[in-house]
Amino acid sequence: MDSQLQTVSKIFTERLYRIPDYQRGFAWVEKQIKDFWNDVIQLQSSKNHYVGVLTLEKVPKEIYSTWEDDKWIIASKSFEPYYVDLAS
Repeated sequence: MDSQLQTVSKIFTERLYRIPDYQRGFAWVEKQIKDFWNDVIQLQSSKNHYVGVLTLEKVPKEIYSTWEDDKWIIASKSFEPYYVDLAS
């Protein structure tokens, strides 16, 4: 398991993320999104922003092969699909 800190660029390169159905009930509302964005904007360049723990789980081929809208990018761009679990 890779538990090293990674840049945002590295995290969002050649990967496809999906929120599992069981996780969708925990979605943020507008106030939480605005609070987070304000924190990011006000962050000094020499500081880090703790966003909590994101657990990524590789999605098996037998599951992602059924994703009609996403199969093209997985195949043509060699993206790796992951489920995102937002741990509390």
